[in-house]
Amino acid sequence: MAARPRASEGRDTRSDILDAALELFADKGFYGVSLRDVARATGVSVSALYHHFPSKDELFEAVVLEIRDGKPSLGPGTPPPFAGEAHELPLYLERLLVHAMDRFAVLRERKRFRIFLSDGSRLALEGKINLWERMLVARQPIIDLMAVLMDRGLLRPGDAEMVALSFIAPLMMWRQLLSISPNHVWVEKPREFARHCVDQFLRGAAATPE
Repeated sequence: MAARPRASEGRDTRSDILDAALELFADKGFYGVSLRDVARATGVSVSALYHHFPSKDELFEAVVLEIRDGKPSLGPGTPPPFAGEAHELPLYLERLLVHAMDRFAVLRERKRFRIFLSDGSRLALEGKINLWERMLVARQPIIDLMAVLMDRGLLRPGDAEMVALSFIAPLMMWRQLLSISPNHVWVEKPREFARHCVDQFLRGAAATPE
């Protein structure tokens, strides 16, 4: 990989480092890449790279979870507030899923997910990166949303985190299908997939009208 021009601002430099590291980790895996490789590809000194990422473990975690400004994106993102009525909830939830799938289908996200599948779990088990804590931060907006919907009586009372996991679990399966079977009907028809998922989710989670 050719060296990139040196960035003039710290924030740009950090983004350049993440971009270069994504390409290298996707091509060679965690153990096949050194910080010197990343520095060379970014066009910065190793000491400048250490300023942003003190270790390869931290750099890898930031790449896998797309941590920018301290916030990971391994999740469906922050949903807009829901102020509608019960009959409008299915369409709102469908749009959340479709928005997440559109984002996950971007080539950059597909590369990140492949890296996560190949190296992320192993490194988490080895204690090199804390994926669970970071993933909790990523899905916290959905947990908060489910808590609000329960408070409004639109969903049955329950554990907001468990309800959120039930809602977003199909997204993880969809991301795996995108990686290993991109021609699958659910990948090619994301809106239809979202409708089915929301229907099944609300069958179990929706509050029963009195």
